[in-house]
Amino acid sequence: MEKVEQLPKSIKTIWRVHALIEFGIFLIIMLGVGLLKLVLPTGAQNYFNIIWGIISGIGVVILIGSFFLVNYLWKFWTYYIDERQVQLHSGYFFRKQVIIPIARVQNVTLKQGPILRWKDLQKVVIVTASGKSEIDGIKSEQADQLKETIMKLAQEAKNDI
Repeated sequence: MEKVEQLPKSIKTIWRVHALIEFGIFLIIMLGVGLLKLVLPTGAQNYFNIIWGIISGIGVVILIGSFFLVNYLWKFWTYYIDERQVQLHSGYFFRKQVIIPIARVQNVTLKQGPILRWKDLQKVVIVTASGKSEIDGIKSEQADQLKETIMKLAQEAKNDI
């Protein structure tokens, strides 16, 4: 795996579903907070309506932004693996590059929830002593191969030390 890889296009659907779920949770919370208006005195209801409207508007803007920036986010989410390191590149406004030396890898875990399973994707979690890094969603067979490759390279690197 000596080239920069991009996440599969089906991850865009997963990110959109996550955005809708988060917005649904936000909507339920805002409806619950909206019920507080019923117990507030009449004078405070006007201020409450203004604040509630502003927060609701911000939530809608965030939903629209996260929903429509998925293509842009996908374009900048890449990873690269060679015998020395794993590189993860992400972010569209604030770019982030994570470099994990292969010799520091302790464990590689595959995770798959119901939404990822729907598109036959898995999340690859690379664990080191200082923390963990994740590759959001890779096709299941590719994720298994990636896990084996990283663990094999890590074992070889530890044997060389």
